[in-house]
Amino acid sequence: MKKTISLICLMMAVFLVHAKENSRDTIFINSVEKLAEYAKKSNVLVKMKPGEYNINSIKIGKLSVFKYGENNEKKGDFSIGSLIHFLGNNSQYFLTGVTLNIDGALHNNYPKSEFSEFLVSGNGNYIEGLKGKDLGNHVPANRVQMLRVMGDDNTIKNADLFVHGSYPYGYGHLLGKGGNALVKTQKHSVLLVEGTNTKLLGCKVVSHAFGHGIFMQGAVNTLLKDCYVEGKMKATNEMLAETSGPAFSVGFKSDYPPGKILPNEIKSLSEDGIRTYPSGGLNGRRTQGVTVINCTVKNMRSGFDLSANLPPTKIVGSTAIGCQEKGYSIGTDGVIENSKGDALYGPLITFVVNNVKNCKIDLELVDTVSEYEVSRLAEINGSGHHITIRNYQNKKRSVESPIVFGESFWDDVHRYRNPDKPSGTYAGAKNIQLFNYTGMPVRLNDLTVNCTVTNKKEDKKVINAGVGGNSTNDLLKRVDKDVIAKKPDLVIMMVGTNDMLNSNKMIDYKTYTSNLETLIKKIKANGSELVLMSPIPADSAYLFARHDKNLFSETPNKKIDAVGKIVKTLAAENNVHFYDLNAEFKALNLPLHNQDMLIRNEKNSGKKDGVHPTALGYRFIAQNVHYFLKAHQLLKPNQKIICFGDSITRGGGEGANYPTYLDELIII
Repeated sequence: MKKTISLICLMMAVFLVHAKENSRDTIFINSVEKLAEYAKKSNVLVKMKPGEYNINSIKIGKLSVFKYGENNEKKGDFSIGSLIHFLGNNSQYFLTGVTLNIDGALHNNYPKSEFSEFLVSGNGNYIEGLKGKDLGNHVPANRVQMLRVMGDDNTIKNADLFVHGSYPYGYGHLLGKGGNALVKTQKHSVLLVEGTNTKLLGCKVVSHAFGHGIFMQGAVNTLLKDCYVEGKMKATNEMLAETSGPAFSVGFKSDYPPGKILPNEIKSLSEDGIRTYPSGGLNGRRTQGVTVINCTVKNMRSGFDLSANLPPTKIVGSTAIGCQEKGYSIGTDGVIENSKGDALYGPLITFVVNNVKNCKIDLELVDTVSEYEVSRLAEINGSGHHITIRNYQNKKRSVESPIVFGESFWDDVHRYRNPDKPSGTYAGAKNIQLFNYTGMPVRLNDLTVNCTVTNKKEDKKVINAGVGGNSTNDLLKRVDKDVIAKKPDLVIMMVGTNDMLNSNKMIDYKTYTSNLETLIKKIKANGSELVLMSPIPADSAYLFARHDKNLFSETPNKKIDAVGKIVKTLAAENNVHFYDLNAEFKALNLPLHNQDMLIRNEKNSGKKDGVHPTALGYRFIAQNVHYFLKAHQLLKPNQKIICFGDSITRGGGEGANYPTYLDELIII
C-alpha cells in the first residue's frame, strides 16, 4: 500500500542532526577571553562554565576582512567587526547555561564597517546554548546583527538572543526602512544566515530593535526547526500623541500610503520574523531552499516571509501570532502545511505579487480577534495555487474579514509610489483553487481570472462520535444513540486504548473480546458497513507518569498488540473490514519517546501523555484511512460516515482529530 509518509521521512532525515563528542579532548573554559581564543581554532571541543559573563570591551573582538566572490557585483574587500568570531572549522562549542551580556555601547564601534556581535565564518561547526543579551539602548553606528552565519554546514542549537538598540525605534516601518526613509535608519537585526546547509535548531530570538528576527541573504538549503521569534507592538495613537521624536519631527508623515500615520492602527516595532532576501553573501548568490518546521513568530511585522528565495520552500507545523503585515508569504512552488495563524492585526497569508505560481497551502485560522480592523483576511495573487483555509479547533472567527483575490497591501504600496503604473502590474489572480472552510466571505475583483472557490458544506459527511476516555463498556452504553439511531452508511470504529491502558477502566482480554463482538453485531444488524481499526502504539515513559506502572502485568504495547490481534480476528469472523493502523505507525519506525517527530506529545494533548497524537499525527491517520477507504471502494456519493471510538477518535487538546481531516479529504 502506498504510504503517505513523505513528510515524516523528511523530518526523520533532518532531525538526526546532533553533536557527537569524538575522541578529541574536551577543553573547559571560564572566560569570554578564552571563548574568543578557541572560537578561532579548528577541530576543538569546548565547554564553558555556566554563569553570566560581561563583554565590555571591543578589544575582545577583531575587524575581519573578506573578499567578495568573483560573481558578486561588488568588488574588493568586505570588512566586518565582531566580538566573538568562530572562524575555525569542525569545532564544537557547548555553552548551555552561559549568558553573554553585551554592553550596547560597543555597537558604536566600527563606524565604517558592519558589525556582528557573534560571527561564524568557519565551516562545519556546532554551537549549542549560545545566549546573548544586549544591555542598554545604544544606537549602532552601522548595520548590526547579533549573530551572523557566513560559513557552510554549521549548526546552531538552542541559541537565545535578545537585541536592543536601534534608530528609529517605536514606529515600525512607518518612517521608512531603506535609502529613501524619512529619517536615517540605524538597524539592529538578530540572526543573519548567508552560508549553505545551515541548521537553526530550537533557537529563540527576541527583538526590541528595528530590524529582522531571522533572515537569509544568499543562504542555500537552510533548516529552521523549533525556533521562536518575538517582537513588540505599539498603537499608532501612542505615536500620534508624542510631542517630540522622529515621527513628530517629520510631521507624522509616513513612507506608506496614504503618506501619513493613521490613528487607530497597531504596528510591529521590528521587521519580519523569518525572512528571505533574493540574494546576498560574499558570492552575491541567490537565496535558495528553506525548510521551516514547528516554528513560531509573534508580534513581528511579518511572520514567515519566504517569497524572495528560489525553491524548494516548505513551512510545516508553524504558527504566526499577532503579525501586523501578514502571517505568511511564500514564493513559486512553495508549500505551507499543518500551520496556523490568528490574523489578529493583518492577513493570514499574502501573495505579494502576481508572478508567484503553483503553491500548495493548507492553513488554519485561529479565531482570536482584536479591536483593530483586519481589512483582508487573505490576499491571493499569482497563478496555479491550491489553497485550503480552515478554522482552527473548528471555531469560527466572530468578526468577518474577506478573503480577497487580485489585491494586496504591497500592490497598494507600489501603486501609491508609482501612480502611473496600470492596474494589474503587481496584483492579479489566475487559475487558483480555494477551499474556504472558514465561513468568511470571499471577494474576487476584476483582476481575477478562472479561479474557483469551494466553500465548506454545512452537512458534514463524517461525524466524529469519539468520546474522551471511552472503553468498550462506554461504547456499549451509547452505541444505540450515537450510531444506530443515525443509520450511517459506514462506521469506522477504533477502541481499546482505555480498556488496556487506563488504570481506572482496564479489563481482561476476554471481556474486551465479548464487548467488541457485541458492538460489531449491533452495527452490522443496523445495515452499516464497518471498518475496524487497531489502536495505535503508546509511549510507556509518558504513560507511566499518569498511571501506576505496578497495575500492568504486561508492557503497554504488548497489550495494544494483543488487542490488535483480537480486532483482526473478530473482523475476519464477522466479515467486516480491518485496517491495521497500529502497523502504519510502526512502519514509520519512529522512537515514540521523541517529541521531534510530532506524533505524540504535549503539542496536542497539553501534556506528555504518551497516547494522543499531535495534529500532524491525526493528519497521518486521516490520510491513510482515506487511502484505505478508496482502495476498498468504500467511498460512495452522499453517504454518512460515523467515526466511533475513544479519545483518539475524538481528538486532543489542539482540537485536531482525524474525522475532521478525513471529512475534508472526502469533500475535496
